Amino acid sequence: MTNNERSEKLTNIIALMRLSGIGRGRFYNLINTFGSPESIFKASIKQLEEVPRISHSVASEIHNNVDFEKAKQVTQQIENLGWNVHIYNDASFPKQLFAISPKEIPPLLFSIGKEVAFDDKLIGIVGARHATEQGRQFAYNLATSLARAGIVVVSGMAEGIDSAAHKGTLDSGGHTVAVWGSSLENVYPPSNKQLAEVIKNKGTVFSEYLPGTSPMKNNFPQRNRIIAGFSDGIVVVEAGQRSGALITAEIGLSYQKQIFAVPGLPGSKMSIGTNQLIKSGARLITTIDDIYEELPLLKGEIAAKQFVALPEMTDIEKKIIQLFSDGPKQVDNISRDVSLSVPELMEFLLALELKGIVKELSGKRFMLAEEYT
Repeated sequence: MTNNERSEKLTNIIALMRLSGIGRGRFYNLINTFGSPESIFKASIKQLEEVPRISHSVASEIHNNVDFEKAKQVTQQIENLGWNVHIYNDASFPKQLFAISPKEIPPLLFSIGKEVAFDDKLIGIVGARHATEQGRQFAYNLATSLARAGIVVVSGMAEGIDSAAHKGTLDSGGHTVAVWGSSLENVYPPSNKQLAEVIKNKGTVFSEYLPGTSPMKNNFPQRNRIIAGFSDGIVVVEAGQRSGALITAEIGLSYQKQIFAVPGLPGSKMSIGTNQLIKSGARLITTIDDIYEELPLLKGEIAAKQFVALPEMTDIEKKIIQLFSDGPKQVDNISRDVSLSVPELMEFLLALELKGIVKELSGKRFMLAEEYT
C-alpha cells in the first residue's frame, strides 16, 4: 500500500467516525456489512437502514453529511505530528488487542515510540492516583523486576501507582507502554509532562483519540479496556471502593486475563478494592514469583511443553494451536490471527478437536486440552 493509499484509507475511516451517531459498534456493523468505508459511502439510505442499529437518521447522516475535507485536514494533522497510525485491519495493528471484544477494538489507534511486538510479554500495573508511599514503592519495585525480566509494563500514566510503575520500568532500562485517555499531543495529567516525554523516547504511548481530544472523564474507562487488552495479566496495587483500577480489572476478567491484587490492612481506604478482588478470586501478589506461578509462560519455562507428544498436524493446525499458549481464544480472534475465514477455521478446529488436541468452551472459545497445557 502506497503512502497516498494509506492516507486515503485513514481519511475515509476518520470521515465515517466523525459522523454523529457512529461509534465503534455501528462502525463495525457497517464494515461487516459493506466491507469498507468507501462502500458504505456509496450505499443508499435504504441499504444502510438494513444494517443492525442503523436508524433512518443515522443512515441519512452517512448519506448526506460526510465531510471529506475536514477528514483530510485531520489526516494531514496526524501526519504532521508524526504519529504512527494503526488501522484495525492492518498488519501494524497490535495483535494483543484482538483479545478485546470484537466490536470494542478501536478502529484507529495512534502511537509514538517503540513498536509493541507480537511476541512481547506484557503485564499491566494499575492503581490509585492518591496512592500511599508504600503502594508507589511496591509498584516501582515490581515494575523494576518485570523490566529486568524483559517484560513490558503497561499502565495509564495517571498520578500515583501508574506513574510509579512507568518510572520503575524506565529506571531499569525496560519498555513501558502508556495508554492515554486524551490525544497524543494533550499530556494528562500536566504534572507528568516530563514523564510523558521520556516514555515517548524510550517506551510507547498509545491513544485511540483524534488530535484535539481533551482528557474527558468518560475517556478513561474506555482507555482501560486497551490496557486490559494489551496485558497478559493485570496487577492492582491499591484501589479504593470506586477506583478506575477496579474497572480495568473487571474488563480484564471479561477478556480472560489473570488478575493479581496486592493485599492491604483491612482498615486502609486504599486497600478496600484490592482486598475485595482477592476475596473474589484474584491472585494475591507479593513478589514477581506470584506472577510466574500463574503465568509461567512469562518466565519462558514452558515454551517447548505445548508440543510434546502432540499428534501429527498440518502446518496450519500447528499455527492455530500456538495461539493457545496463554489460554483460551475466541473464534473471531483466531480467524484474524491465522488469516482464515470463520467457516474455514472451524474445519481445522473440528479436526483438532477430533484429534483430542483442543476443546470447545462457551462463547465460541477454544483452548488446548488439559493433557497438552
